[in-house]
Amino acid sequence: MHASPGLTPGPRLLTALAGAQLLVALDFSIIYVALPDIGGSLHFSTIALQWIVSAYAIFFAGCLLLGGQLADAFGPGRIFLAAQLLFAASSIGAALSDSAAPLIAARVGQGVAAALLVPATLGLLSAAYPAGPARDRAVSVWGTTGAVGLALGVTAGGGILAAASWPWIFWINLPITAVCLLAAGRALGPTEGRTHTPVATSATFSACVTVVAVVLAFTELSRSDPSAPVMAASIVTALAAGALLVHSQRRRRPLVPASLLRVRTLQVACVVAALYMASFGAEFYLVTLYLQDVRDYSALAAGIAFLPLAATIVVGNTLAGRLAGRIPLSRLLATAFVTGAAGLAVLAVAVGLHSGYATGILPGLLLSGLGQGMAFTGMFITGTRDLPPQSNSTGSALVTTAQYTGGSVGLAVLVLLHGEHPATADFTRTFLVTAAVATAAAPLALALLARDAHAPTTEQHPATEQHPTTPSKTRAGGQQ
Repeated sequence: MHASPGLTPGPRLLTALAGAQLLVALDFSIIYVALPDIGGSLHFSTIALQWIVSAYAIFFAGCLLLGGQLADAFGPGRIFLAAQLLFAASSIGAALSDSAAPLIAARVGQGVAAALLVPATLGLLSAAYPAGPARDRAVSVWGTTGAVGLALGVTAGGGILAAASWPWIFWINLPITAVCLLAAGRALGPTEGRTHTPVATSATFSACVTVVAVVLAFTELSRSDPSAPVMAASIVTALAAGALLVHSQRRRRPLVPASLLRVRTLQVACVVAALYMASFGAEFYLVTLYLQDVRDYSALAAGIAFLPLAATIVVGNTLAGRLAGRIPLSRLLATAFVTGAAGLAVLAVAVGLHSGYATGILPGLLLSGLGQGMAFTGMFITGTRDLPPQSNSTGSALVTTAQYTGGSVGLAVLVLLHGEHPATADFTRTFLVTAAVATAAAPLALALLARDAHAPTTEQHPATEQHPTTPSKTRAGGQQ
C-alpha cells in the first residue's frame, strides 16, 4: 500500500498527528490535580466534581466508533479539521465556565471531539505511511506523544496550578490545536482520494449508546455511594442498544464489516488494549492518589514525581518502533506486558514496605514506564498493520474503544477493591491486581497471534509491505 495522493509523509504531517494524540491524552489526565481548585472556585458538589472527569471519558469511549465511521465515510482529513475546531471551542467554553453545568457540558464536547480526532488521526497516518518500517516508525512517534501525554498531564497540571489559575489547563489546548492545524496543511482537504461510503446510522448510534451506557454504569459503580436508579437505567439502556446493534450488524449495512472483524491482528490489539488500560492506565490514578493521600505530596510534587515515568515511556515507544520489524509482534507484546507488570509489582512491594521514592517507587515507575511505552506502540502497530485501506479509521477506533472501555471497567474494580479511604495495604493490593492484569496480556498475545502469517518480520516478507490486505497475504486476518 502506498501513500494516498495528496498526503505527503514527513515531519509536518507527523507533527500534526502526534500533536493531536498529545491533546487527547493530556486532557484525559491533566484534570485530576485541578479538581480541588475547580471544586472550591465553582462550589461544585462532590458528585458534580466527579463528572468533570467522567463526562470526558464516557463520551470519548462512547463516540469512537462514530468517529471511525465518519472518517472512513468523509475522509480523515475533514474529520480531523472538524474535531480540532470542536476541541478548541469546547476548551474555550470550559475555561470560561462559571458553574458546574457549562463546565461539564464543555467536557462532553471535548470527549466527543477526542472521539472524532483519534480515528481521524490514525486514518491519516495509515493512508500516508505504507505498512512496514515507515508506518512502524510513525506509529512509534504517535504512540510516544500519547503515552507521554498521560504522564505529563499530571506534571503539567501541577505546574499550571502553581503558576496560574485552573482555567489555564483548558487555555493551553488552543496553541496545541493551532500547531496541529497549521502542520496538517493540505491533509485537511479532500485529498485522500476515497469514496464516500454511507454511514451505518442505526448501527453507529446503537454502538455509541451501548458503550456510553456501559462506561456510565461502571463509572457510577466506582463511586463511594453509587446511585441505584442510574445503574439500573444504564444497564437497561446498554442491553436494549446492544440488541439493536446486533440486529443492525446482521443487516445490509453493518457498523463493522464482517471481514474486518476477522482480521486477527485487530482482534489481538483490541484484547490487549483493554488489558493495557485496565493495568497501565490505572497506574496514573493509583500513583497520584497514593503520593498525595498517603505520602502527602503536593500537586506539583506529585507531577514532578511522574517525570521519570514519562521519560521511560518515550524509551519504550522508541524501542518498540525499532523492534516491530525485527521480531514477531507476539513476542514484542509479551515482552512489553511482562516488563510493565514487573514494574507494577515493584510498586506494590515498595508501597507495602513504605520504601522511599528513590529506593522503591522510582524503580517501579521506570520499569513499568518502559513496558507501558513498548505495549502502547506495539498494540497500535498490531492493530493497524493489516487493516484494509477503506476501514483504517473504523478499525483503529475499535482498538481505542476497547482500550478506554477496558480502562473504565478496570478502574471501577480497583476503586471497589481499595474502598473510599484507601490505606497502604489497599494500595499494595490494587497494584498487585494491575500487575496480574498486565501479566495476563502476555500469554494471550502469544496465543492469539500464534497463527499470524506475518509473524517472522516485515523485512522477511517484503510483499506484506506492498500489499498488506491481499487475501493471499492475510491468512491470519481472514479473507478481505
